[in-house]
Amino acid sequence: MVKLAQDAFPVAGPVLENSPALTSDDLVTIASSASMEHLGAIAGRETVDKAVTSVLVDRGDTSVLSKVAENQGAEFADASFLKLVEKARSSEAIQAALINRTDLPEEAAHALLPFLTEELKERVSALGADNTLVQLLAERAATEVAARAHKLEEAREQSNALIRDVVSKKTKIDEAVTLFARSDRTAELGILLAKVSNLPPAAVSQLLFSSSDKPLIILCKANGVTSEAYKDILTMRARRLRIGGLELNAAIQRYAALSEDGARRSLETLKQSGANFGLKTEEEKTEAVRTKKNIPFASNR
Repeated sequence: MVKLAQDAFPVAGPVLENSPALTSDDLVTIASSASMEHLGAIAGRETVDKAVTSVLVDRGDTSVLSKVAENQGAEFADASFLKLVEKARSSEAIQAALINRTDLPEEAAHALLPFLTEELKERVSALGADNTLVQLLAERAATEVAARAHKLEEAREQSNALIRDVVSKKTKIDEAVTLFARSDRTAELGILLAKVSNLPPAAVSQLLFSSSDKPLIILCKANGVTSEAYKDILTMRARRLRIGGLELNAAIQRYAALSEDGARRSLETLKQSGANFGLKTEEEKTEAVRTKKNIPFASNR
């Protein structure tokens, strides 16, 4: 049988795949020098022990490795699993075979997870909860969510600290304006302008993307925002409101034309008059709608 197993593949194939007479040592010897076709036949045996799979993993091509990984009767040493995972980096076929193995050790699963395609990750998610990869995916997802939340919290704390420093004059307002505008952090920019102007944040946030830029010009100019930093705000507005180049240039000129003293007087006047830059509160909007409904239609006579 050993002689037949070493013959040309048409003869050797059925023997290698089915003969119970071949021992593990016989298979190791044959697999150490045989063709990929011969190795493929060995990979398809009903059972393949660790000594044989070790040779198959060392010598096999993608077809052999996929076949032996799919074979639930094949046993792997942990070291062979790690080698197989390493070779799976460039082969989705081997990855697909590995994700269904219930005996995949945790170390190999950790190594496999980072380069699985999204499609394979979805297939992993559909497997039983006792699958090592399923558990690792769940742990990884929870870790990523926690990391994102922590990152957001850190960013929020940094933003609040920067705003406090601007209000206390420890940091120039341009530094914060540029950072928030360029990173499209509109909420933080609105809070910053509201804090330095002593105005309600909700009203100021609306001004950032209102159709008229006059109130925004007053706020920024009164608080010493330079033209360069204001251009960053204009760029942010342009992305949101689809403002063209000519309109941007006109906005820059309007900003340059207003003096800081004039802006401060305008801001104080608006504060003292109780105006909120032409923006109605929700209560005012509701009242306006109610009033409009109560106005009778004019008579045609």
